[in-house]
Amino acid sequence: MEPGNNEDQVTIDINYNEIPEADDSITNERNSGLDAQFRFFADNGMVRTDDASNNYNAVKNSFLFGMGSLADETKIVGIHKNLNSSLTGKARLSSFKIFQDAMTRKCGGDANVRYVWYGAARDEIREILCHGFSRLGKAAGNGETYGHGLHLSDAKFSMDSVLASEMDGDGLRHVVLCRVILGRIETVPAGSQQFQPSVKDYDSGVDNLAAPSRYIVWSCSMNSHIYISHIVSFRFPFYEGSTSTSVPNSSLLRVSTIIKILSMFLDPLKSDSHLRVR
Repeated sequence: MEPGNNEDQVTIDINYNEIPEADDSITNERNSGLDAQFRFFADNGMVRTDDASNNYNAVKNSFLFGMGSLADETKIVGIHKNLNSSLTGKARLSSFKIFQDAMTRKCGGDANVRYVWYGAARDEIREILCHGFSRLGKAAGNGETYGHGLHLSDAKFSMDSVLASEMDGDGLRHVVLCRVILGRIETVPAGSQQFQPSVKDYDSGVDNLAAPSRYIVWSCSMNSHIYISHIVSFRFPFYEGSTSTSVPNSSLLRVSTIIKILSMFLDPLKSDSHLRVR
């Protein structure tokens, strides 16, 4: 198998040197004005972004682009950015950069770093912010598993992570925007029992090299090769009656909505769009 390339992907580039660092007084001041429903994000180093900022709009546009024809039915309530203000946050960012540099050298100059989405319940996201990723083999949005690893959705296919999310007590769903070091990728078929690279030349997996929609990061790399960038909180009215992690059925969605969702899985979105987060 040939390593995947970087064509037809949505890129959202962060300049690490421009990520703001705040002391505790600034962070606490920002947190005091947040709604109670976002307190658990604020308490774990995330700061709510101004909806008029370039940062907010870049993340919003990428998320809604991946929702395809359902973008108009999706209401974003808030976007939180990783401020890296704590010692742990700074250490995680520093570690990510070290592993990125190492992968760059291993792969001859290209670490294959991309933006991806991860959908989950609010409590799981809280655990990720506190302790890192731990849930392996979680089904993708269409209910299929691709080996025993962490499943992440391509930047232009956020709908997949939306279907893997769960509604919280406030009627909101949350997806995490991450930056992931993929290195050399190999195809992992649906239903595979693979749990590590098939050979040492590969670093991670993908469902389809030609048209990737899901990536698989193995357990040995999931807390060193993934950096949490933003969390998008939103309402998805046609899916509010379910906490299922599979494609919803007709008792929850209108037929027209089901058709829209299925069409996205059958014909993954492609684009040459390039979005930049500053």
